[in-house]
Amino acid sequence: MRYFFQSGSFQELSQAELICVLDSYGIQKDSLKNVGGGIFVLDTKDVTDEIVKKIFNRLGGYIRYGHVVEDLDSFLPSFEDMKKVTFGVSYISNIGGERKSIVKLSNDIKRYFKSVGISSRFLIPKSTQLNEAQIRNNNLLQEGFEFCIFDTNEIQMYGRTLGVQDVESFVHRDLDKPESDYQMGVLPQKLARIMCNLTSLKQGILWDPFCGSGTILMEASMLGFDVLGSDIDIKAIENSDKNIQWLKDENLITGIKYNLFQLDIRNVEKRIVKDLKRTNISAVVCEPFMGPPQRKEVTESKADILLKDVEDLYISLFKILNEIAHSGFKLVLVIPSYKTIKGEKTINISQFAQKKWEVLNKKYTKGDLKWKRNNSIITRNIFVLSKR
Repeated sequence: MRYFFQSGSFQELSQAELICVLDSYGIQKDSLKNVGGGIFVLDTKDVTDEIVKKIFNRLGGYIRYGHVVEDLDSFLPSFEDMKKVTFGVSYISNIGGERKSIVKLSNDIKRYFKSVGISSRFLIPKSTQLNEAQIRNNNLLQEGFEFCIFDTNEIQMYGRTLGVQDVESFVHRDLDKPESDYQMGVLPQKLARIMCNLTSLKQGILWDPFCGSGTILMEASMLGFDVLGSDIDIKAIENSDKNIQWLKDENLITGIKYNLFQLDIRNVEKRIVKDLKRTNISAVVCEPFMGPPQRKEVTESKADILLKDVEDLYISLFKILNEIAHSGFKLVLVIPSYKTIKGEKTINISQFAQKKWEVLNKKYTKGDLKWKRNNSIITRNIFVLSKR
């Protein structure tokens, strides 16, 4: 059985995330093939439907997953033991598809079911793909199927959806959590989930040294990590505490240990370093303070100031990590690029990583790992590192 995964907007980042999660399950990246159009095919005998479901439910960068349909002739007859079927057709392609062809195919399928005595109804996508709400609200995957048509780099491919991303849960954690500091900038929940997955770990202790209101800590807790959070701002620590307690109150996490403390990463006492070393931290995942949200292009001098602040924070962080991190220790971090009148400005990770750390990005994908919304002034460049 082969499985497909459909990525979201940031395909390079999604590919890296999936490879890392597969690695945490002992599945080699050679089992995964990028067939184009944001579709990745997993071809291995080492998985079951249940394992693939667990893998998908960990992901932040994917829309849907399912079985690759290898035999079209036997697909519809496999539903003939049902009295009533609800179904839909999605056409997934970089160039889009014709909605009228989806309607025609849906009517053809309905006529087939009628010919074998099965009552059926179908959903029409608003564009060319059914969205998560349509699929969930109509119990499509329980009471029928979503049939997907993919235009790949080689051939047209078909699939049956097994699951879709629980968008509402991400929105719930983003908008309904008790504390957010929009003046300081907010890391998207999905990106926080992706960054945690880039550690290639399923458990352990994850430290965010610039935790803010705790978005990374929340997503790490949801994935089953114990978490350690620190920040220079005591208000940020209080906000993180409220947000993690809220997850517990919502019954979204159980049995998770967490510890929060105030810390100026540029002025760390020796006893704190000793405590961190004894804590047996598995990985660090973080985004430093990058300045307040920017509404328009910044001047080059302003970008230089913002980047110098980020550079100072990371120089201090790496001094600590070089003392406490063991070989193979994972670090996932954000380095910003700022849009100026003369183009993008950023800093080179080699300024602080140096020879003690290996940058792993190119092991996952040839492209850059970026998160950038349309018309955004700040681009988040994500790097995955391992201590040599």
